[in-house]
Amino acid sequence: MEKEVVKLYMITLYFFILIWSIVPIIPRYVMVLGGDPISIGMVMSAAPIATVVTRVVFSMFSEVYSRVFMMRLGMLILGTSYLLLYISSDINTVLIGRLVQGLSLAAFIPPSIAYVVDLAKHGFLGKTLGTRALMASLGYTLGPLLGGIVSELIGYKSLFLISSIMAFSVIPLIRLNECRANSKTFSELIKGLINIVSYRNFIILFIVTALQTTILASVIPFLSSYLKLMGYSDYDAGLISSAYGLAGLFSRLFMNLFTDRDVLMLTFLGLSMDLTGLLILSFKPLPPEAFIPILLIGFGDGLFIPCAQTLVFMSSKTELRTVLSGIYATAWDLGMFVGPLITGYLITITNDYLVTFRYLMIFTLLPTVILYLKRRELTYRGLGFGGSS
Repeated sequence: MEKEVVKLYMITLYFFILIWSIVPIIPRYVMVLGGDPISIGMVMSAAPIATVVTRVVFSMFSEVYSRVFMMRLGMLILGTSYLLLYISSDINTVLIGRLVQGLSLAAFIPPSIAYVVDLAKHGFLGKTLGTRALMASLGYTLGPLLGGIVSELIGYKSLFLISSIMAFSVIPLIRLNECRANSKTFSELIKGLINIVSYRNFIILFIVTALQTTILASVIPFLSSYLKLMGYSDYDAGLISSAYGLAGLFSRLFMNLFTDRDVLMLTFLGLSMDLTGLLILSFKPLPPEAFIPILLIGFGDGLFIPCAQTLVFMSSKTELRTVLSGIYATAWDLGMFVGPLITGYLITITNDYLVTFRYLMIFTLLPTVILYLKRRELTYRGLGFGGSS
């Protein structure tokens, strides 16, 4: 089991490096093609809208048939999306490429999370998900840095082509043992889905995650476009994004010092750091001062994301973990979809990136208030999932 988890961690790292190698680059590429903040918002929202439409279906397919197949499919679709970006010459083609990329997220992420949950030791679900999230943070750190260097040296199109080849090349290496029997029918999954979405704590955590994800969806892409307006290079934008990922990496290491009993406290800590970082960023948006708020936001998100996932799994008694993961992750998709649209619109009407960053603080304040009011319902109950690793 240990070997299987390590293999999955490495595959997850590779996937997120490829995803994040282009995240800070896309807004700049759209600007080169003549796009404005609203165009950037539409392009950045294209991937999550495709993900939210397909994630639950892909999750159910994964639960009934094969998680490993869905992870391979996700990597295949990712490579295809980067090929579309490579041949693009207008914003519409970039939009299509981002839509296809959203399908890859829907196919890959839920089964990869469920696979890790299956192998988590009782009482250490938070640590297990935190370690997986650590791989995502490494991807956030290395991806933007590598993408910024490649695009600065040989251009956007070369970055897209190289990323596509890398995605296709790793597919044969995704070989994992299916660690549970595929005994559920689609009708059973539908009943399980209804039970999941009707559970009060799940609804609370879904709303909180959707609100908070709006920040992640907006800050890095629009800070990147702001830096381009200020004359900063692709490498500078990639370095800022890598700082975000590096902070998230350390937050996941920090989370490993705690058990599941401390998850709610760590969630509040993450939200407070996000709030502080946003406030500072709205006054200090340029390097080197910008690294301080970006590090705070990265550390805060790095705590919030696995902690919220842990609260969801601890609060649910369902065995349909891929379906639970898929439904819950649509909250992430909604935030990623709405965030860039709202931010692009606010920048357009205010004509001010920094004022807009201050408006975004409301999306961290609201989750903090909701969780505080519902804190007694979300305390640790000693729930965990079996399996050994």
